[in-house]
Amino acid sequence: MELKPVVDRITIYPVKSLDGISLQKAQIGNGGSLVHDREYAIINSNGKFVNGKSNARVHLLRSKIDFEREVISLRHGLETGWNDFHLQNDKTALDAFLSAFFEMPVALYKNTMGEFLDVPVQSGVTVLSTASLNSVGTWFNHMDTEETRKRFRATIELTAVPAFWEDKLFLEEGTGIEFKIGDAIFLGVSPRARCVVPTRHPETGELLQGFQKSFAQQRTANLPPWSTLDDYNHGYYLSVDCYIPSSEFGKWIAVGDEVVITGKQHTLGKYMV
Repeated sequence: MELKPVVDRITIYPVKSLDGISLQKAQIGNGGSLVHDREYAIINSNGKFVNGKSNARVHLLRSKIDFEREVISLRHGLETGWNDFHLQNDKTALDAFLSAFFEMPVALYKNTMGEFLDVPVQSGVTVLSTASLNSVGTWFNHMDTEETRKRFRATIELTAVPAFWEDKLFLEEGTGIEFKIGDAIFLGVSPRARCVVPTRHPETGELLQGFQKSFAQQRTANLPPWSTLDDYNHGYYLSVDCYIPSSEFGKWIAVGDEVVITGKQHTLGKYMV
């Protein structure tokens, strides 16, 4: 029976490294990413991102954003009350709150063109399947799906497919696999190499010892026959980096959209300019 993968979840992360927001539909922005995804970032006085890779304290900071009111709400994970800031009118107080939380000078910056993504331009979204998250969870004492989801922070999650089906969306480096979500075209570029972030609990920052090594071993041992991950240099990969051509800017994707691989392969050089 032919599989018909569909979008089961769309998640954007308005502030880089902070909490995600689940959406029923999302628009592709002019920067080649989903509108409001990684639109803001916390940056220190040296111009570097304050993110999960560099500062484990990020995991303790809870956040939510009301885009209509332009209000961001923040709190320490151990607290119950929220601190609300208007993103424009309360900028000084907001930066002071963040600086106090991280115990160093930081500020919140905005960029609507996707430049705060981990891999700007080349990866406007990341795609994986719920089955993959469930499979990974079994490798770590049956970690629940929501925790696994928060560790890997993908943008688009698919259902109605087996674990690691998304490996069909990449081949060797330099080749893009074209697929469609609804009527929007994407190019699968490469598997996403993971960093230290998934090794930590997403809300406490507690390190899970041996996570990376165990994950890589299990990933390699459980490769589906369609995967070309063996052509890459290790097994610590999950989700697929996907490029969005400029022709697709302004289009919408939605939960329930079917995902169809067109079979077209593209040399990526002309897109990565």
